[in-house]
Amino acid sequence: MRHMKILRSLAVSIASMAIAQASLADVPMKAWGKPSLQGNWDFRTVTPFQRPAAFADKEFLTADEVEDYEAAVRAGREARATAEFDGEFDQRDLDVGYNTFYLDQGTTMTTTMRTSQLIYPENGRMPGMTDRGREAAAYYRALQRRSPQGPEDRNLYDRCILGFNAGPPMRSGAYNNMMKLIQTEDHIVIQTEMVNDHRVIPTSGGEALPDDVRQWKGNSIGQWDGDTFVVTTTNFTHLSRFNGTGENMTLTERFTRLDEDRLQYEWTVDDAEMFDDRFTAIVEMQLTDADLFEYACHEANYAMPLMLSGARKQDAAGEEDDTWLPSWSR
Repeated sequence: MRHMKILRSLAVSIASMAIAQASLADVPMKAWGKPSLQGNWDFRTVTPFQRPAAFADKEFLTADEVEDYEAAVRAGREARATAEFDGEFDQRDLDVGYNTFYLDQGTTMTTTMRTSQLIYPENGRMPGMTDRGREAAAYYRALQRRSPQGPEDRNLYDRCILGFNAGPPMRSGAYNNMMKLIQTEDHIVIQTEMVNDHRVIPTSGGEALPDDVRQWKGNSIGQWDGDTFVVTTTNFTHLSRFNGTGENMTLTERFTRLDEDRLQYEWTVDDAEMFDDRFTAIVEMQLTDADLFEYACHEANYAMPLMLSGARKQDAAGEEDDTWLPSWSR
């Protein structure tokens, strides 16, 4: 009987190895023995970042439920695009500044069939903020709500320093949900279409920068963990806020090539100063033949002088306006 159990266990192990080898055979490889992560990757998705209340404790959807959800998203967009204008503006329209023709948010959920990109906490929702996190969030909301005194009063997206979905970490947004990855044995370069931002990441590990050296995108260090490329990023600035994170955030990104067409992107934020727990998200990027276009946000950044000149006119007229803060930040 004991011998039979050993044989069954051995058979299971051999079968698992065969499946792994078959899966690896579908993954393009580099000459130096690592999976190829190189390519242009599309991370558009209608999978919500956080799990909607309607899905409650449901982590995965069936194929029929995915189809119904995608159809509902398309119907909602079509209804908004064809709605009759009654003379009353919607603050969200002013925030965006253009209609749905220019949005490129995708039409499908990720192939994971999950109800949210967040996979931890288990409820698919962001963890609660600490007292320090809530205090910092209130400060930045107040700063963004007031009439700007100068460009430093506006967020890094308005100032064209960072792209709102470029990260790190990268997250599906309104448009420009594209990433180009170039790979050598010693370095991996990630360029996002949003603001044409880029990171050059060594693949051999290394030490973080001294604590007093801070960078907009942090300092990224990469190394291989088997067939997964792991990037650890620290040394952010206090203004490099991602969903309320602070300068002491540690970001861990994991890139795993699944097959010819898919790249799994998983990231975890650890920030005990701002949040009660860590949080992790996952999305499967799709290989695309489309190329990245120039995003000349800082070629002129007309929005910045227009905002500041508008603010000065309000000051001269003694007016106050609370619509400086975008509706999605309220």
